[in-house]
Amino acid sequence: MFSDPDTVQQHIIDTAFHAPSTPTAKAEKDVNEEILEWHFHIYFFQHNEQQKTAALHLRQRILDLVSEGYFKVVPLQRVNFDPIGPHPIGSYEVWAPVEHFARAYSFFTLNRGELSILIHPLTTLPRIDHSTRVSWLGAPFPIDLSALPLTDDSPLGQYPKLKLGYSKPK
Repeated sequence: MFSDPDTVQQHIIDTAFHAPSTPTAKAEKDVNEEILEWHFHIYFFQHNEQQKTAALHLRQRILDLVSEGYFKVVPLQRVNFDPIGPHPIGSYEVWAPVEHFARAYSFFTLNRGELSILIHPLTTLPRIDHSTRVSWLGAPFPIDLSALPLTDDSPLGQYPKLKLGYSKPK
């Protein structure tokens, strides 16, 4: 159609500009599913006081920002000071719905310091979510996938009270 790379790029931008703001019925039908909830697992070396302090400081900052309305994410009440489940070192979990994922991702990207963060979707396939669907901020760590079931038949929607993610009214 176009041979000049600048013309091709301009055509792509024009297509995006003129595309509908909400998906068409055909687009909805062509996409099997959408990930609506995510976990961020903040990793720290539990015997390293500097890392432990940094991780707990980051967690407190998250709680403060939630209180201030910056984003709606939910840190799990528990901080794991030892390996647990598939996680090989100290960690804690932060849940983020798709509506606040970009802001949470930006926050962690800019504020994680030397901490590593495992990011994975929440679907009915936990082992796949923690293996082939992961991304990392910082250095990756090996995950013990044997600690996870292949499937989880629990209803999706970790915090229904918030009416976000999988629990958002349709």
